Amino acid sequence: MHDDSRVNRYRLPEAMSPAGDVARLVRDELLFDANPRLNLATYCTTEMEPDAQALMAEALDRNLIDRAQYPRAAEMERRCLDMIGGLWHQPGGQVTGTSTTGSGEAAQLAGLALRSRWRRRREAAGLAHDRPNLVLGAGAHVCWQKFCRYWDVEPRIVPMSEDQLTLDPGGAAARCDANTIRGCRGDGRIRARPL
Repeated sequence: MHDDSRVNRYRLPEAMSPAGDVARLVRDELLFDANPRLNLATYCTTEMEPDAQALMAEALDRNLIDRAQYPRAAEMERRCLDMIGGLWHQPGGQVTGTSTTGSGEAAQLAGLALRSRWRRRREAAGLAHDRPNLVLGAGAHVCWQKFCRYWDVEPRIVPMSEDQLTLDPGGAAARCDANTIRGCRGDGRIRARPL
């Protein structure tokens, strides 16, 4: 039996706590959380290959923000950005981006950049810029609804149906107006090309 009194759960201890006791307490508390393999709602990684888990464990001691010390990791990040940019038809080597600790943070930064660009265009045209909206499919990651709540953006949700399990282009277009935040090129028009 372990003595939980040796580890304070609410304050930094005056002296070192035994590592095994702390690890056991954390594991015990996490037992009450949901089983990740049953969580299909948050798009989290519910299962992964052992090789991926081993790579993550091997990289835990690296501060990947320190690009001078870890140039190969920075180069891999740049190539990943190019791969993602390629999905949006952006030429390699011309993609701007950064890594974050999770997709939610990346979405917040991307949404904030789009919102700022929308606001600047509206200001330059002498138009109101206080009521932005964002059109989302009902199946969009929850981080986009959080973005709307945090940054005072009206979410306009396009529902799904049994016949339409992805974003319905017609439903999305019908919800767009002059206040819709969207990605666009210099002339303000949206250009979409098939992948």
